[in-house]
Amino acid sequence: MDDRGGQDQLATLVRARRIELGLSARAAAQTAGIDRNTWAYLENGTRRTAEFNYAGIERALQWAPGSIQRVLEGGEPAPLEPDTPQTPDDEELELVRTDPKLTDEMKERIITLILERRERDKQETRRMIDLFRRG
Repeated sequence: MDDRGGQDQLATLVRARRIELGLSARAAAQTAGIDRNTWAYLENGTRRTAEFNYAGIERALQWAPGSIQRVLEGGEPAPLEPDTPQTPDDEELELVRTDPKLTDEMKERIITLILERRERDKQETRRMIDLFRRG
């Protein structure tokens, strides 16, 4: 596979996997330890991602080490083998993921909004805890 084709395939697989995992682009970038813009370039296929970012990206996507290189060479990513029994999926995100009337773009947007709401709720909880500690 040529370099451009590999980048396009990687972009497609990264976006699909992020959505499958119910991650916002911001959350995925944070988990990977990379800048949000770098994640956007990765998903858009507009810039080649530096190799030193591969391990973090694979971690965020729950792919086995070496998966990105395999994709760039025309192969498929390998999911991580679970070390522990799987926990039940997040019911709220599962409702979105399995709704047949929603397009992938709609699902992505709704999941992003849910995750952003949860982050705001966590911040509010931290503020309340701080208030109680002070009082």
